[in-house]
Amino acid sequence: MNEVLNAESSNFPALFQDYKRQLCSIRSHILHFYRNIKNRDLTTMTESNLAELYEVFSELDELGHLDVDNEMCEFVLRDPVIRSLLPAIYSSYSSFFSLHENRLALKILGYEDPWKMLESFPLYPRYENLINAHVRNSPGIEVLAFIGCGPLPVTLLLFNKLHGIRCIGIDTDPEAVSLAKSCVKHFGLEKEISIVEGDENSLEGLEWDSVLIAGLAEPKPRIFQNLHTILKNKKSEPKKPVSVCYRNYTGMRQLLYWPVQPEHTRGFRKINEIYPSGGENNTLVFLECE
Repeated sequence: MNEVLNAESSNFPALFQDYKRQLCSIRSHILHFYRNIKNRDLTTMTESNLAELYEVFSELDELGHLDVDNEMCEFVLRDPVIRSLLPAIYSSYSSFFSLHENRLALKILGYEDPWKMLESFPLYPRYENLINAHVRNSPGIEVLAFIGCGPLPVTLLLFNKLHGIRCIGIDTDPEAVSLAKSCVKHFGLEKEISIVEGDENSLEGLEWDSVLIAGLAEPKPRIFQNLHTILKNKKSEPKKPVSVCYRNYTGMRQLLYWPVQPEHTRGFRKINEIYPSGGENNTLVFLECE
């Protein structure tokens, strides 16, 4: 691929000339984003400079939402310059997402009407679309367990608000768990949503009929392996089949975070895949145990 991109311009068909121009433009934006984040310590960010950080990451978000074909996407993801920067970009995106959720959770806790505050959040419609798409493609959920719920469990709040589904949030971070519990209490949903500190193995001692794995939940290989073991044991129980879904990054959104690889989900069979239809970042992938 790189040999093709480095060939003389006269040897390029018009299509590949266009791909090369697009690649150069995307690479330039990626380098600009990287220069903006490489020396930032996101753990020390305060409310006063959070707006600036949103501006920085909006460039990455726009790149992830570019409408390009599969061939162009492959050109981008195989480019050696971009590939060398992806680990740092993924790390910064994960840190930014965590920081953003923490700040928003603390802000919501200071409001008397938390729903009004949450609904004013610019990304709120994305969450609504994602939850509605999930339920349309996996009806009949009674209790959803969410691995990697984070400090502000918007997903759980909306599963319950929009569809009346009871939820369990699971997270390994004690601070995230504490904030998530406070948020659930502030929304008055302690009876509908419970938050558990732990990893995917916590599922063994809980009652649920559907499991969702967050896009940023890690490490994916271990999570899927342990979940497969738990589901194999659960199959012996005389209950309805368990719904399994994970959020993934596909297409150009692979510039945002590590995509799940086929070897990660060994022992599962893919039964459906719902790509983002609007501003959402996550593809929904539905599985069943083989």
